[in-house]
Amino acid sequence: MPNLKILKVNAERRREMRPAAERLYRQHQDQVPRLIRQLAGPTQAEHDRAFELLTQMGEMVASELLDALADPTLDVIAADEVVSLLGLTGDERAREPLWQFFQAQDDLERASSAALSLSGLGDDRVLPFLRRTLDSDDEELVSNAVAAMITVGTMEDIPLLRKIHRQHSTNWEIRFGIANVILTIVGEADQRTFNRTLDDIQARFADRHLWDDIWTILDSEFGSKDVTWH
Repeated sequence: MPNLKILKVNAERRREMRPAAERLYRQHQDQVPRLIRQLAGPTQAEHDRAFELLTQMGEMVASELLDALADPTLDVIAADEVVSLLGLTGDERAREPLWQFFQAQDDLERASSAALSLSGLGDDRVLPFLRRTLDSDDEELVSNAVAAMITVGTMEDIPLLRKIHRQHSTNWEIRFGIANVILTIVGEADQRTFNRTLDDIQARFADRHLWDDIWTILDSEFGSKDVTWH
């Protein structure tokens, strides 16, 4: 089951941004098809401007993004960016097209990006794929899987996450990503499970770096004096 708290936070953020997104969409509505095409360049500056504008317009451009995803003439690079953008819109209409795109992929990087977008919509059908790619030798795939797990990860994923953290002790993005995912997962559990899980991590020498990362996150959010669970 997806993490409803994370989905709610993301939905609230989109609501707060909606007035600005609507204003921007009114200004650039006629340009949206061209902006989508510019996701493939030809220059990095054009790509960056198009991606930034489409991101800021968010759910306002969901229909155009879905039409683009269904367009067989769309450049592959642009299609991959459309997939990423659709995951940010929160639009439920994107779920099945993204799932079909994900299932059609033989390329792991493209499948990974689609899985990340699907997780942003709360679609936990990607969990088996995420669990496999967590154990990949490709750190970019691992990073994507970790980022996706914050929404769809479950208590049963924590042992694997702990193992992956040990394997990537020098990669700060993966390390802190995993620590944040574990805190998010146990934050949805009952108090006893929360306590037992963190106590076990703290007690394990093999998880000492994970405990350091968890403590750093807790301390930055709540302050040392407030971080207690016993």
